[in-house]
Amino acid sequence: MKININTSNTAKYIFTILLFGFISILVNAQTPTKFNAGFKYTDGLSKVLINGKFGYLNLEGNLSIPCVYDYANDFSEGQAIVRSGNKYGVINNSGLLIADFKYDYIESFNEGMALVKLDNKFGFINTKGQEVIAPKFSFAMSFSEGLAAVNENGKMGFISKSGNLTINASYDYVQPFVSGYASVMIDNKYGYINKSGKVIIDLQYESASAFNENLASVKLNGKVGVINNLGKLIVPFKYDNITGFTNGLAVINSNKTFGIINTKGIELVSGLQYVEEASEGMFAFKKFNLWGFLNSKGEVVVDPFFEKVRAFSEGMAVVSVDKKFGFIDNKGKMVVPIIYDKASDYSNGLASVKYGDHFIFLDKTSKEKLALSLDINSKPEKVIVSINKVHHFFENGSLVLASAD
Repeated sequence: MKININTSNTAKYIFTILLFGFISILVNAQTPTKFNAGFKYTDGLSKVLINGKFGYLNLEGNLSIPCVYDYANDFSEGQAIVRSGNKYGVINNSGLLIADFKYDYIESFNEGMALVKLDNKFGFINTKGQEVIAPKFSFAMSFSEGLAAVNENGKMGFISKSGNLTINASYDYVQPFVSGYASVMIDNKYGYINKSGKVIIDLQYESASAFNENLASVKLNGKVGVINNLGKLIVPFKYDNITGFTNGLAVINSNKTFGIINTKGIELVSGLQYVEEASEGMFAFKKFNLWGFLNSKGEVVVDPFFEKVRAFSEGMAVVSVDKKFGFIDNKGKMVVPIIYDKASDYSNGLASVKYGDHFIFLDKTSKEKLALSLDINSKPEKVIVSINKVHHFFENGSLVLASAD
């Protein structure tokens, strides 16, 4: 479930920097297990951990990229961030290194640029691994709508992809541009600017979210309401929190209960224990400590029955009972039985589940497409891969036929 972290306005910048440090410490402190194939496919490749090193499987179960990395991210836009020792680099989907292992941190590519950190300074590389903006900023955020927020001399502004400062660093805090607007803060007051740096909505609020569907949640006198991109109040200041709008709907929180409103501020449902933001037109909701799903009309599609749920992905959602996992479709039909120890979201038509010591990739009919396990009886231990019930094992990064059932 999504966790919202609320910080004081003046502490947000410090919090963000500390968060970068915490993520780096967390990743570097990880002690990988010997074998794990419980990851999702992205761009046709899935991470796999063998003998404490990460590599990537293709959809046929072959080890397309050898297990040589100490940590690895999922592929996105044809690139993946990997770590060797304490330094990060970038590889493409052929396994070729496009950014050398020299960075302390690399963020995922966005708009063809990736934020990097080197010697406590932030800069940017392009998809060829070239350092197009040298690490010189004490803090920076990823590019959004052609601009990136940076800190210069203790103040925040925005640079273009050429590295030039296009909006002067005069703000205490900023958020990335969305729909042509960026939330900015001076002296704990928030408002909005456009890409020319012109103030469009006066700095008057205690907090201000990014615009989604031309609407943003803002706080005044301790309560949250919604304004449009002209600054007109659409939803009155009466809630404790309002999420961003998705397909005309947003989650509300008031007096420790949750609900859903539309763009006119009409409450479609209220008084629930918790509501999770929309995914594929569905909302997860909690009632009597159990989870179910609502549709975009606020109607119950799946009764609250599950101990845990995850958002829908490719029309399927992970559900859990008695610490076991399975999948339902968006009609509430149980497609994959709740018998597995772990489960990842569907992606590229497959989902990884764990059953005992085995990792199995299932299609959307619950059919086993690929299974991996570690043969602890062999010396040295071997990873066994079953493709259509034919067993193979890894040898020097390739699959070798072992035996058939």
